[in-house]
Amino acid sequence: MLIARARQPSTLFVLLNACIVTALIHYWTSGRSLHAVSVWIGQDLEHEHGHDYPQNPPLSQVAGPASCGGCGSNDTMCALYGEDILARSRAYEGANARFRRVLRDAKAGKHIKIGVLGGSVTNGQGVKQHEIWANVFAEWWKQEFADGEMTIQNGAIAATGTNYMSMCYLEHIDDDADIVLTEFAINDQRYDFNAESFEWLLRQLLELPKRPAVINIQTFGLAYQQLTTGGDLHIAAANYYDTPLISLRNALLPQLLDTREAGPNYFHRLGSGGTDFNHINPRGHQMLADLLIAYTQRQLCALSSSPLPPDAAPSYDDLPLDLEGIPPLRLFQNYNDPPALHLSPYCTSTRTLKHPLIPSFNSGWENWTYTAPGGTEKSYVRATQPGSKIGFKIPVRGGMGRVRLSYLRSATFGLGICKCWLDEDEEAGVLVDGFWDKPLNVALVVIITKTASVGDHVLSCELMDKTHDPEGRTEFRLIAVDAA
Repeated sequence: MLIARARQPSTLFVLLNACIVTALIHYWTSGRSLHAVSVWIGQDLEHEHGHDYPQNPPLSQVAGPASCGGCGSNDTMCALYGEDILARSRAYEGANARFRRVLRDAKAGKHIKIGVLGGSVTNGQGVKQHEIWANVFAEWWKQEFADGEMTIQNGAIAATGTNYMSMCYLEHIDDDADIVLTEFAINDQRYDFNAESFEWLLRQLLELPKRPAVINIQTFGLAYQQLTTGGDLHIAAANYYDTPLISLRNALLPQLLDTREAGPNYFHRLGSGGTDFNHINPRGHQMLADLLIAYTQRQLCALSSSPLPPDAAPSYDDLPLDLEGIPPLRLFQNYNDPPALHLSPYCTSTRTLKHPLIPSFNSGWENWTYTAPGGTEKSYVRATQPGSKIGFKIPVRGGMGRVRLSYLRSATFGLGICKCWLDEDEEAGVLVDGFWDKPLNVALVVIITKTASVGDHVLSCELMDKTHDPEGRTEFRLIAVDAA
């Protein structure tokens, strides 16, 4: 029997196949970043890690990887961090209808106004002004949209969370913002009342006249009692209101846990030689800005591939669809409740020049400014002598019937107890304690009444002679008064 012998492949054929395989491997790996961002372990140079961004490169080369077929050849962010780290940073993405509308306007050369709300990180604790993540992002924006104008208004306040900002946000940004960036993950402790105040803040920002795009930015710290913070409760509201959420913790913390010695190199170095693990340093700010830039590039890419405006988006099952709409109910309501209130809050504060906290009567209180070790200034109305009294005129515009007081709480500043009441009802006064044993110095808010009638009222406060401070000190620091 004759057995046919298979023909041996020619040398040319083998070489040709090898070239094709090599080319395919290069194609698939050059456009994909398979590495994680390397954490910095060497000497901590506070002003290192800057970027020179290319001047208006083609969108196909810089836009985010997932929508554009992998990392483009000039995709600075994707090359630096890798696709996986950028994907981790997008804790919630959503439809981005409002943000893409603003990006269309920016591409058309329109003037874009960005408002920023946050705490001491965004206020610049431990860094220079040009190193703050929001300012780094603003500089990139100016390069990307060189034919248009952009202004940024940083209204961040140190030691302040959404319990204050939910009623006082318009003291710190104007109402004509096109984009609002929020940063409250670490200043909001993990309590439901902070989740509720964050939701009130989101609703009111989304209701502003220009229907701004709201993007939530989350930093993190390593000196808190737990790694989880109030920002983890924010995620549900971000999802519900379809507002994107960018997380530095998601992108960086897993690697810092694997490489413990790298941790101090992303946080502020104190003059004493120690590390402030509550405030990121310029390197941390740069990374946070980069994650927001990469996210913006990703949305620009989506615009280039699908330029339909929101009103042209398809619906499902013929149900009404408003991608820029606001749910009629809050998450903290029942399904059968009436629509959520539309608030017109009043706020007067030591942290603003729009409506500064000015008393209608005063005996023993003073305007006073504290300068933190990192240089951040914090203003208060302060009293140190028991018996000191002060009062403020408060207009209640309807809705909640609620009047509140913002004050500082601390274990280290020797704070005492203040009694506050509305109008002549001193017997219903609320005792407000400035001392606690938690290792945090933070602005808190206390409700004085929930039953105020519409109209003008007077809030009165008196510093008491009793205190829970171990050294017997009685100082008290007022920050703001609000009503809704």
